[in-house]
Amino acid sequence: MSTMINTFHSSYNPSPGPPPIPPRSSHRGGPVVPSNTPLVKFLSVLLLLLIIQTFGGFVYLFHRINTLQDRRNENEISTLRQLQQCAENNLESEEVQFCSKLVENFKTVLKKVSQAEGRVAFLTGSGAQARMVLNDKINSNTLVWDTTHSVVDKISLSTSGVLTIYYSGYYLIQSQVTFSSADEKAVLKQSLLTQRPNEKGPTELLQSYCSLPRKTIIPDMCTASQAGVFKLEKDQRLYITVNNRSLVHHDSTTFGLFRLQY
Repeated sequence: MSTMINTFHSSYNPSPGPPPIPPRSSHRGGPVVPSNTPLVKFLSVLLLLLIIQTFGGFVYLFHRINTLQDRRNENEISTLRQLQQCAENNLESEEVQFCSKLVENFKTVLKKVSQAEGRVAFLTGSGAQARMVLNDKINSNTLVWDTTHSVVDKISLSTSGVLTIYYSGYYLIQSQVTFSSADEKAVLKQSLLTQRPNEKGPTELLQSYCSLPRKTIIPDMCTASQAGVFKLEKDQRLYITVNNRSLVHHDSTTFGLFRLQY
């Protein structure tokens, strides 16, 4: 009788517990690359500062432009007021010198503006001006202008001597009336009258006087001049009156206006 020996017996005793976890498929087993988060934060902050600086620059530039424009408008209004005061007030010796200098500077600027105005008017057709020549055939205390020889651009001129404004804006108005003889009853005077569309009667914008000796055999003349800057409205009417049309000297009497601002 034979005896069988179990040769598969082993002394290995496995330890209790779960089996080991297999490695993940995405794990490569190499070193971990450090993150660039500080660099991204730095670039983000730099970009934000650049945007804030650009926005602040635009705000400052816009404010600066508005400030300069306000100063320019104030200077223009101040100059117009000074011219208005020179035209209306009775000037003393010091004021006459100041006003003369102001008018000379204004004439220089006006000459340049007139040249530019001619070019702009040619391109855009927005200029407005009038240079009047007296009609010597009509005897009326409202001065009537010769429609043939007067220059009228974008301003209406009636046969009764009334000018009507087409474009609102600031206008330089100048007139001079020369008298060849004294009036026995009143001082020689000219007046610039105006009437707005909604007004019932005219108002006086400017007035000027001159005087001559009465009852003299020596011929003499005097000139009453006036000038001013006024803001005129569309359809506003203007005309010149004198107290005695028969004493007005034809060749030395003029009236004109020029639009300064669109």
